[in-house]
Amino acid sequence: MKSLLEKIRKICYWIFDFLRGSPVRNHYRDIKFILENFGSDESNARREKHLTEILQHAINTTPFYKKNSKGTSLKDFPIINKGTVRNNYDQFKSDTYINQKNIPVVTSGSTGTPFKLFHDKNKRFRNNADIIYFAKQGGFEIGSRLIYMKVWNDINKKSNLKKWMENIKPYSIFNYTEKDIEQLLNDLRQDTSRKGLVCFASTCEVIVKYLDAKNAAPENFNITSVITNSDALSNYVKDKMEHYFKVPVVSRYSNMECGMLAQQNRSGGYFFDFNWASFYLELLHPDKDEPAEPGTMGRVVVTDLFNRCMPLIRYDTGDLAYLKKRGLEKAPVLESIEGRKVDLIRDTQEKVITSHIVTVNMWKYAELKQYQFAQIDSGEYVFRLNPWSMPFSREKELITEFKGYLGQNANIGIEYVDEIPPLSSGKRKLVVNEINQTVLK
Repeated sequence: MKSLLEKIRKICYWIFDFLRGSPVRNHYRDIKFILENFGSDESNARREKHLTEILQHAINTTPFYKKNSKGTSLKDFPIINKGTVRNNYDQFKSDTYINQKNIPVVTSGSTGTPFKLFHDKNKRFRNNADIIYFAKQGGFEIGSRLIYMKVWNDINKKSNLKKWMENIKPYSIFNYTEKDIEQLLNDLRQDTSRKGLVCFASTCEVIVKYLDAKNAAPENFNITSVITNSDALSNYVKDKMEHYFKVPVVSRYSNMECGMLAQQNRSGGYFFDFNWASFYLELLHPDKDEPAEPGTMGRVVVTDLFNRCMPLIRYDTGDLAYLKKRGLEKAPVLESIEGRKVDLIRDTQEKVITSHIVTVNMWKYAELKQYQFAQIDSGEYVFRLNPWSMPFSREKELITEFKGYLGQNANIGIEYVDEIPPLSSGKRKLVVNEINQTVLK
């Protein structure tokens, strides 16, 4: 019966898409063709067409690019980052999309600064198609049961109807106690349906350490796919998760402002298949705006080929990676992506909690230009804040909220700073554990 419902959900999704003119289906077919025929004349022509169109659109309709591009080829455009967009916000808006119904996307800001952007409807259709395609590559079919593990709150929660339609079971991650993990494993056993699992890579790390400590045997939970996101998945944790759950585990590389950038291949290995269908990729020297030498680590700079509402051309993500070429007929792949590692912290009862408790719930404090949360000792914490202007009037609210997560006896201090120091990648860690820099003991 559950299998039949999965098929019905899948059919209903594509019928609804058909009634809208098949925007997602058409994008899906384009993505599939480009990626699975990489190197062919037609695939190259489609990619070139997408690039030419977005560059021309940006020059013609966007004040920032009208003023700052020196020509019509990609190399004539400046390298930008979050700061560039933030400091020239209105100039990044396309004249032709200002009065249309665009979709806001908000990130807590991997550089330490909350960041808001807009996507047009066609970009959202493309992003949906990207996710469907890469999810299928990871072993998950649309309509199947999905255990979605993340920090759920009033901002991102789904209605009961939407959860039923999407066949999603939200599983909120907060503490990392043995009881929490045992409950998760019991829930997975009791849910006998075929299911996919989406979770933080750091969640997998804690699960693996728990199972290692118990000398647990591999178990069949009827999981068909495990896809991790948000932070970096180590090769050790990936291999151990595959051992315990008897299913390939892949890491997804994405961000809120761009969308689905890359994903590990389910067939094995640790490389990331880049989404060449929806983005143009450059790997630039860490300190200069020129191509990185072959075989060396470079800055991940992407051009979003489909967001016409607020085009991002040559956008520096703040991540570092190696690009591995595999000949003319195979797409180059990314390896060793840096800049996505997170620290875990402990509450006043010494229970490990996810750092995403901080990053998800800091979205609402738009008065802050930058922030960093640090654990400096057992039960001792500090918020380092760089507000847009002083005074910051929500100190009490901030401390009260996070005492609810960490414990009422938590000692939470506030420090005001002019800048959060960046890492070598250019990113600023939002959450740091300064007691011990390793993830877990």
